[in-house]
Amino acid sequence: MREFFVKLSQMDRRWVFLGVGLTTVIPFFFPLGLPVKVTRFTQLVYDEIEKIKPADDPESKPVLISMDYDPGTLPEVGPMAKAILRHIFAKKGKVIGLSFMPTGHALAQETLLSVAAEFPDIKEGVHWAYLPFNTPPATCIQAIGRDIREVYPEDFRKRSLDELPIFKGVKNYQDILIVIDLAGNQIVDSWIADAVERYGARFAMGVTNVMAADYTPTIPKQSKGMLTGMRGAAEYERLIVDSGYWDVVGRATAGMDSQSFTHLFIIVMIILGNLGFFLSRKGGAQ
Repeated sequence: MREFFVKLSQMDRRWVFLGVGLTTVIPFFFPLGLPVKVTRFTQLVYDEIEKIKPADDPESKPVLISMDYDPGTLPEVGPMAKAILRHIFAKKGKVIGLSFMPTGHALAQETLLSVAAEFPDIKEGVHWAYLPFNTPPATCIQAIGRDIREVYPEDFRKRSLDELPIFKGVKNYQDILIVIDLAGNQIVDSWIADAVERYGARFAMGVTNVMAADYTPTIPKQSKGMLTGMRGAAEYERLIVDSGYWDVVGRATAGMDSQSFTHLFIIVMIILGNLGFFLSRKGGAQ
């Protein structure tokens, strides 16, 4: 048995790399559905979206989602956008989408278009609208607090906002149920400083793992909740599936399976490698 562990500790590192690759890739194609415990911050965001009323309700207010991620942060933040949009559309609510990222504007637009297409009863201009790219973020965020038409007189198809039913009665943050910023950068700061502190907007966020510690103190006074990285997206996917709003979990849940098994594989390799090393020393091997 000692010889087995010694040989294992001297294994060609390429086999380890292969093992890491397989434990990373396989769960994406064959999700294992490992249990995901929903954290309080994710539940808070979900509870805010649960307040949505259908678009045909006279008291219905849209959710403003700013999808401020780019290709580099897409794996963490992109699944959040899809899960939240599916939740809103399943409730036949209203969404106004935008992005302040030059390299992420097309990604955000495609996300909104693709998720809306999953719901046959969801209509553009009634249940959702996407705004054209504009900058700088702080100036636009402040202008929305006065009148959204100051910076967005038209949607991304060059149609006047006054022609779209979704914007009927919508002037500023007071007419928006909640603003959700899904970001891989510090644009979150502008939303908090200008939309929340200056104009009193209700606000929630989704951020990457490395950003979470910086924004945790803003909850619940400035932000009503927060999704954190791929785990936050997986938690939200689990919530909408368990509530019957969607049929299957998405890429974030598969990604968490991948992370879990890759971490487990690495831990096992470290334990076996160290065991082989100490057994070889005990046996006098060089």
